[in-house]
Amino acid sequence: MALRINDTELHAIDAHSHLGRRKSPLGHGVASFLGEDLVRNLDEAGLDRAVAFPLGAPYTDYSEANQVMAEEVAKYPKRIIGFCRINPNFGPEATATSLEHCLGKLKLKGIKLHPEIEFFDPNEAELMEPIYDAARRYRVPIIFHTGMSSKASPGVIAELAARHTDVPVILGHMGVSEYVKLAVAVARQHENIYLETSVVGWMPLLLEAFRGVGSGKILFGSDHPYNPLPMEVEKIAKHVAKAAKLKQDDLKKVFADNLLAILNQDI
Repeated sequence: MALRINDTELHAIDAHSHLGRRKSPLGHGVASFLGEDLVRNLDEAGLDRAVAFPLGAPYTDYSEANQVMAEEVAKYPKRIIGFCRINPNFGPEATATSLEHCLGKLKLKGIKLHPEIEFFDPNEAELMEPIYDAARRYRVPIIFHTGMSSKASPGVIAELAARHTDVPVILGHMGVSEYVKLAVAVARQHENIYLETSVVGWMPLLLEAFRGVGSGKILFGSDHPYNPLPMEVEKIAKHVAKAAKLKQDDLKKVFADNLLAILNQDI
């Protein structure tokens, strides 16, 4: 499997997708989306792999969802890179225990946090320190949802991220729209902060990101299944590539190499 752009085949990984089950649809109407569904859609879009984390569901500690994630990764180990999802509101001790289980026993490869759905402050040190500590020990990244509320502002997230320079921090959606300029600024200021492209739909903001931090700090993501994979692929591979005059090496970084470096993995 390879993504073809201008007659060139690239290894391509989606850095932002979801899978799992929940009792009722939330937000975008998805209640069940599992590994089989994700892999089928990856094949249709020409993508090799995807980072996936559990579907959002408030008032849960995600223990069941993280177990489902590990089970789906086991079915498709060469296609799905599983991240756990954490709700810090259950307290530092519960967070530390959950992360030891997810990163140690389940061997998941990263941590997803959503300050808006889980409604917590990502700069509250007491809640966040166990997460940064576990990410450091297991050498995994943290990806935050950013945008749509002040709790998910890149500037708020950067307050603690800047103090943990050895932990890669990915700004999912790079602020969506209203916070993109701020996301670009903090990624430019801090070596350990990266931007991810899903959801951002206005070309001037996407170009500002590429011009502001360069292709070496940007990851392709889709937010699938909430967004169609082909739409997000074409956004970067066709429209941004042309407008930003991206070369093949730039596209390789955005579609795979940057993420693989963060994950300490090879193709």
